[in-house]
Amino acid sequence: MARRMRRNSRMRLRVEGADDVIRALQQADDALLKELNDLIAEAAEIVFREADARVPILSGKSRRTLRIEIGKNRKGVFYANVVIGNGTGKEDPFYIAFYELGTSRQPPRPFMRPSLDKSRSKIRKHLIEGLRSVIARQGR
Repeated sequence: MARRMRRNSRMRLRVEGADDVIRALQQADDALLKELNDLIAEAAEIVFREADARVPILSGKSRRTLRIEIGKNRKGVFYANVVIGNGTGKEDPFYIAFYELGTSRQPPRPFMRPSLDKSRSKIRKHLIEGLRSVIARQGR
């Protein structure tokens, strides 16, 4: 005859070393996040190099103020942008927008958008290879 189980039976489980496991997982998470952020910054570097080669040389100001802006937005999402200008208003070549977009008297002569378009396949390849390597290292 089968034994009847009690309905209100309780089981206690004690895990020792759980704090160490949680700490190790958090460190792995931080390391993974840093690697992914580095991949994004490297992708911006690809666009930066292409834009630097295409930037119109106008007294050198536009080339000197071309830079990569890295940070986190308000939602905490990491970003890397290639921008022209130092953000202070001084040395900012405001006229570079006229080259990129054109005016009523001047046709557009873009260099930023073509830089991104030309770099797109390199960026995609770099990100895929980087993600594969990050995932492979995490699987060990």
